[in-house]
Formats: sequence, C-alpha cells, structure tokens
Amino acid sequence: MAVSYDDVKVGDEIPSFSIELNQMMLWMYSGASGDFNPIHNDKEFGEKVGLGGTIAHGLSSMGRMQKTIVDWIEDPGKLKRFMVRFNSPARPGDTVTFWGKVKDKKEEDGKKLVVLEVGAMNQDGAVILSKGEAVVEL
Repeated sequence: MAVSYDDVKVGDEIPSFSIELNQMMLWMYSGASGDFNPIHNDKEFGEKVGLGGTIAHGLSSMGRMQKTIVDWIEDPGKLKRFMVRFNSPARPGDTVTFWGKVKDKKEEDGKKLVVLEVGAMNQDGAVILSKGEAVVEL
C-alpha cells in the first residue's frame, strides 16, 4: 500500500533494508558500472594500498540507499532529490543497514513534500553513509 502525505509524521522511520555484502557483489557491480578499480576487485591490491582488502563501490551503497527510499514510496518518480556523504567503506562480509527517518513535511508550489534524513551503517555501527537527505513528493 502506497504511503500518503497525511499518514506520514515527523519522526516516523521508513522500513530499513539490510544486506550482507560478498566479493561476488563487488565483481558484479564492477561489470555493471564499468568501474574496475582494483581496490574493489583485488584483495591483495587492497591490502597493499592499506585498505585491508577490497572495499565496495560507494555508488553501490548509494544505490542501495535509493532502493530503500523507493521501496517505501513505491514510485521512483516521487524521489525528487537525494544526497549522501560517503563516510566509511563497506567491505565483503559486512551487513549494511540502510535507514531513513522523516525530518520535515512541507508544501511548496502545490506539491506535498517529505524530507528524510537517511544513512547506512554496518553491523559494528561504523557509519557507511552519513549526512544524507532525500526529498520525496507524496
């Protein structure tokens, strides 16, 4: 059932999304995005440059955050603005949880807008995405 502007309250949380990352996901994202940087695909290289192994593409985390928002609003066309800060890298073996919370509601130019604070963290509480904000029209 689609969420409505009148039913949303400041402070409400949207359903979170969690996923356990594995190296195959990083290889597949490299193929889909064309980003074959060895920090995402070569564990030994990632260790050599001080990353402790491979790290996930930042944009894959951003994409999963967007999925979390769109799953809630049920229409990608309703997502009007979206930004995040890449805080820490996600790694194979991490379980990353993407979350959102209603920060504000407003009407502008006849449009009913909901502002979300959004972010992601891993199983240890390390912040993956921070200072995120999304604006959706409901």
